[in-house]
Amino acid sequence: MNKLEKGLIFTGILIPFTVLRVGYVGLGELTLLILFLYGLRKGYINTISRDLVFSRFWVQFLIVTFFGFAYNIVILNQSTGTVESTVFDFLAYVVILITCLIIENFYHKGRIDIYEVIKRLFLISGVLFTSLYVVSLFTDSVFGLPLKYYDYFAPFVTNLHQTAMFMAPMPFIGLMVFRNEKRPFARFISFALILSFSYLVIQTGSFKALVGLILGWAIYFALEFVQLFKGRMKNAVIVTLISAGIFFGVINSPVLYEIFFAIFNAEDLASGRSSLYSNAIDVALTSPLVGLGPGAHIYQAGQFWDSHETFITVFLQGGAIGLTFFLVFLYKISKAFIKITSLVAASIPILIYALGGDIMRRLPIWLLLLLLYYYIINIEKEAEV
Repeated sequence: MNKLEKGLIFTGILIPFTVLRVGYVGLGELTLLILFLYGLRKGYINTISRDLVFSRFWVQFLIVTFFGFAYNIVILNQSTGTVESTVFDFLAYVVILITCLIIENFYHKGRIDIYEVIKRLFLISGVLFTSLYVVSLFTDSVFGLPLKYYDYFAPFVTNLHQTAMFMAPMPFIGLMVFRNEKRPFARFISFALILSFSYLVIQTGSFKALVGLILGWAIYFALEFVQLFKGRMKNAVIVTLISAGIFFGVINSPVLYEIFFAIFNAEDLASGRSSLYSNAIDVALTSPLVGLGPGAHIYQAGQFWDSHETFITVFLQGGAIGLTFFLVFLYKISKAFIKITSLVAASIPILIYALGGDIMRRLPIWLLLLLLYYYIINIEKEAEV
């Protein structure tokens, strides 16, 4: 593997571990900066064309949030937000944009093998997380660095979701690796790590990760079942499954509503999240077109908070224009993901975290989305040759 590929793997392995950072920056982020500067010097990073789907979205979103920030400062006299949270979000978004520029430009210049990066990231991360879990059975920390969040497995982070959201898609990424590998030993290791990651997700204690894992497996097996049929029979099976799902949902809607409401209340400690959501909409409507810029804008309990929900965050920071850019972006990448069953399943935990949390500044999630999207694009290119 070349140095660019090794750098991306090194970054992917380290960025979930937030306690390894000093302030905003860790070794993973520094590696990305070095790769970015290297790409600029070599002329690999020199454009933001239509092919750079991720980079174009982030440039658009940052421009809109700049106008939102200006509106908040000049017109609203900075009625919401703090300098610290604005800088934090802005820097996180810039790092994600840099990551997008690196991967997209390097890929289109033929400098990286996307599949090899994904495969090694899956294998090395799988061995690393499994090893850390075994160590966590005997001690709660290593060299003073935490392996647990209370009683749950959360290595080298201060919030269990920071590693849980990275691990949750991994079993399905492993399925893709398992299918591609021909060597028995590689397939055996992949299968073992699929099982290991599935178990470790449960051990994180994250409800969102668990729901994503269960729904991911359910959707994977449903899609695989559909693939057993061809032609008109396949279409008939799809229609039957969709109709049955709708019928079941309508008939059991009161029960499903009660279950959903009970789960939300269980997760919504002291009504904090529901209060954030409702207050976020009220605040966002003070600047509905361009939002209020990066940062936390919801004043509650004596301080400013994030919305803790991706779509609300986008609307809050980028307004209706930013949300439109985001929805168009999601539509573009969704058209690619639905072509590979295992990667449809891998996207489900990410979607759950997007709906129940905020993934906008979560670099590990964006790195996975980038790699998986361009893996699919590469498969399509090879099929055309």
